[in-house]
Amino acid sequence: MAEAARYFQEMKRKGAEIWETFVDDVYRNQRKTLIVLGAGIVLALGFAGLILFSQRQIKASLVDRMAFEQLPSENVQPLNYLTADHTIKQTKAISVMFSQPHGEALDQVYQLIADQEDELNRTFYYYPIVYDTGIFVDTYQIDPNKVTFVFYEEGVEKNRFTFDAFDDPETEFIPELNRLPMWTIRSLDEDE
Repeated sequence: MAEAARYFQEMKRKGAEIWETFVDDVYRNQRKTLIVLGAGIVLALGFAGLILFSQRQIKASLVDRMAFEQLPSENVQPLNYLTADHTIKQTKAISVMFSQPHGEALDQVYQLIADQEDELNRTFYYYPIVYDTGIFVDTYQIDPNKVTFVFYEEGVEKNRFTFDAFDDPETEFIPELNRLPMWTIRSLDEDE
């Protein structure tokens, strides 16, 4: 017991010496200490920024791999996940399909587009719902469990429909998709 107490006393004394030496060095070399501390902070911030940037890039590449490899037609274009919100706000006119990158309804949409591609007269963009489904609900009022088509003019929603709203999708879907950007005609029809 006495030997253990002596050992701890010796460790305590050495720890105090190291601490005193460190404090003396810091006070004597304040400029050097500040440079080392500043460099450490810059490196830590750079590393944190790299991690955040990498996470966004990894998310985007996963979305590309999960959602965009199976697009059924050239009329369905991928909407870059990192810039999608900006693209919707800044584009003069854009039609967007929102959907999770899997599911029976999406498979049916893709099949109808592939089967009736010659009847489709426009290009639209696919914005997959993979992460942050709450943002889609809040920002775009999109049900993440449905395939939703929305037309935006200068970032403002003008027209929308969901795929599950059709009684006979085989005959109704493609014509409705072709009419999606014609929101002024639709509003005139509704006024009558």
